[in-house]
Order: sequence, then C-alpha cells, then structure tokens
Amino acid sequence: MGPGDVPWFPAWGVDLDEPIKDAGALVSDWIEHRPSNRWAMIAGPIPSSDRHLWAAWHISTRNEARNSMVARTIDAEFIRILAGTHQIRVAFDRIGPRIGDDHVWIIHLPTTTGIDSNGLLQEYPTYDSNIERKASDLMPWLNGELRTARPIPNRDGANRLEIPSSEPISGIESSMIMMAASADIR
Repeated sequence: MGPGDVPWFPAWGVDLDEPIKDAGALVSDWIEHRPSNRWAMIAGPIPSSDRHLWAAWHISTRNEARNSMVARTIDAEFIRILAGTHQIRVAFDRIGPRIGDDHVWIIHLPTTTGIDSNGLLQEYPTYDSNIERKASDLMPWLNGELRTARPIPNRDGANRLEIPSSEPISGIESSMIMMAASADIR
C-alpha cells in the first residue's frame, strides 16, 4: 500500500430483494441474528469510502480502548461517530436503514491492534476469512445478495448526513470524514 492507501474495510453491501417495508422489524431481526455487537448495519447510501469507514472505526475503537465511549456498545459508538454526532438517537435516525431503502451495509468492527500514546492506530487489523464467512451467513435472512461495488460518495448519503447540497460529489468523502472526526467535539 502506498501512503494514504487503506485496505478494504470489513463491510459488505447487500442489495435487498425488495425495498424495506418495516425498518424497525429489520433492525430487530438484525440484532437477533448478528454474531455480536461488533457487527453493525447501516443504510446503503451512508458510507462514502473504505477510508470513511476506517476513520469512524478508528475513533470508535480508540474511545473503546480509553473507556470513553458515549454509547454503551461498540456498534452504537461506531454508528454515532459515522453519523458525526454526539447524540445516539440522531445517529440512528441519520444512518439507520429506512423504509424504501433497497440496500444496506453489514459491517464488522474488528478489535483494535493497539493505539499508541498519541491516540493513533498502530496498524490496520489483518484480514480474517472467518469474518467473511459470517457475513455470508447473514445475507440470506436479509433476502439479499452481495453488492459487488465498494462504498462511494453519493448525494443520498450526503443528504442524510445533512451535508449541504452545494458540496460537490468530489468533496463528500472529505466532509463525511470531517463529520466523523468532529463527533466528539462538544
């Protein structure tokens, strides 16, 4: 990897057979089926890139390592950071699956490999094929198929995160990463 490159984040897009009709039921089923709270599900348009997901992961696992999470669980902390807010309810409203969504992302939140004295990630977690199998096992009950594309910046995601529509597509990823970085600023 070159400077600034990041590995693929352990996230799998799932194209749903039908748009979501009952988001609450979907989320309840998700909580019942997922292997642990190190797994999260977010709305399809939200992640703008692997870099965006790693940034939110870094902040949330740093908070976890420091025992300074706002949320009680790592999945909720990650969702809060990804949504760029200090308020957990607002985070779920912004980036949780909604009625009419036709795809979602299921995300695994690896444990940190270590945070140095400056609060920086020492290295990215290594790939784990068991996690890939677990993700594959989660897709059938979602009535969906693996989405072959990686996350990309899009206007729908920017709108949900209340990024001004004047922001060009090329700036959405940076805006979303800045939102994640500022989630703990009060």
